[in-house]
Amino acid sequence: MDAGGLYEPVSPHWFYCKIIDSKETWIPFNSEDSQQLEEAYGSGKDCNGRVVPTDGGRYDVHLGERMRYAVYWDELASEVRRCTWFYKGDKDNKYVPYSESFSQVLEETYMLAVTLDEWKKKLESPNREIIILHNPKENLYK
Repeated sequence: MDAGGLYEPVSPHWFYCKIIDSKETWIPFNSEDSQQLEEAYGSGKDCNGRVVPTDGGRYDVHLGERMRYAVYWDELASEVRRCTWFYKGDKDNKYVPYSESFSQVLEETYMLAVTLDEWKKKLESPNREIIILHNPKENLYK
């Protein structure tokens, strides 16, 4: 089988950040909201000024700003991310999404490794971890 046929881009899911007990917690949007956000993002139109209602219309996501705002009450706005790659948090076992820009770098590096069958690629994450892509199923974080 051709090695180039093994690569499949990851399907993104959208998350928002909520401060719980003074810690950042990334919470996934439900599947329907995530799909709506992805469709708006992938529509080819400029994201600036695009507003996508979520949570039954109780929150609006301003796509260009990557912010989520409550519609009917006062609440701090929360950051929104289009997520594809994650790491384990330091103090708990929850997965934390990498920034969109670093996730894109990771995805491009992974795609090249798969299609060219060239592994042992090293990257440094924004939080200074070293990531080694060993093979399609194993990645090491140091």
